[in-house]
Amino acid sequence: MPSSTLSEAELRVYGLIAEGKRIQAGDRHTVQPLLDAGLILSDAFQPSRYAVVNLDEIEGRLRDSVQQQLEATARQLADIPSLVAQLRSCRPEPPRSTGTASTWIEGKEAVNAAIAVAVDGARHELLTAQPGPRPRKVIDLSTDRDRAAVERGVAMRTLYSTSSRSNPGAIDRVNRMTSLGAQFRTLTRPFMRLVLVDRAFAIVEDHADGRPSFEGAYLVRDRAACGYLAAAFDLDWQMGLDWHGDEPAQQPTITTPLQRTILRALCVGKDQQQIAKALGYSAKTVNNAMGDLRTKLDIATVYQLVAWWMGPEGTVERAIEEE
Repeated sequence: MPSSTLSEAELRVYGLIAEGKRIQAGDRHTVQPLLDAGLILSDAFQPSRYAVVNLDEIEGRLRDSVQQQLEATARQLADIPSLVAQLRSCRPEPPRSTGTASTWIEGKEAVNAAIAVAVDGARHELLTAQPGPRPRKVIDLSTDRDRAAVERGVAMRTLYSTSSRSNPGAIDRVNRMTSLGAQFRTLTRPFMRLVLVDRAFAIVEDHADGRPSFEGAYLVRDRAACGYLAAAFDLDWQMGLDWHGDEPAQQPTITTPLQRTILRALCVGKDQQQIAKALGYSAKTVNNAMGDLRTKLDIATVYQLVAWWMGPEGTVERAIEEE
């Protein structure tokens, strides 16, 4: 089968042959491709003369050739699944994850650098959850970075612990960022530290190997995992109290929201020091909260307090849903 087009030299020689003219010696090398393609025939009685083949014959021959190639290609395509199945049967099943969906980032400085790059690249949405206290210097640095994102149109929502409401640095940040359109809410109960950008990648504290949070964080690129993290954030957000909103009306209770949070954490094995750190309060604040409740109930120890909470007397208190 010839090429879809002829070269200028081949086309010129073909035209000479079609006009019945002789071919010059210098054009003999151009004749052979036309012979091989079946476009011309040599004269058996005059080897130096040639004749063109009927165009209908050429067209039919070319169509038949192309049709044969198409049928052969179709057969090859049909054989691909069975070939791949044969090859797969000889190989072990690969793991579903290649290990590149999440990467451990070592050290606080490296984590802060990764967050800065992530926020600088945000295009649509920035979700952050910041439990516990944060130094004024860190808050100011993040405010400058996040302000640039919000000013270029990125929607931003942030969750803080309730204890942040008394943090001057957090108060200044909220006031500055709220004026630009960012939103802030607080939660009494513990929640996970998170930075989620465009629901496409996230930076989360370690929940896999149990390392202290200050040692680093995971950079997660898997979209399914990020979607799950976004859904979890949205649930926490719905339960949060708007920073500038009115305090919800409180039904008569024996315990305060903080005391209930502490009691729930005590029941899953946390000590008061761990609870204070998770909530962003001092150990003294947590101890005072438990002391006030013991005084109100005339109970001597924390162990007795937990027993009261888990017993029938604490049923109503346990059923209260927090913000």
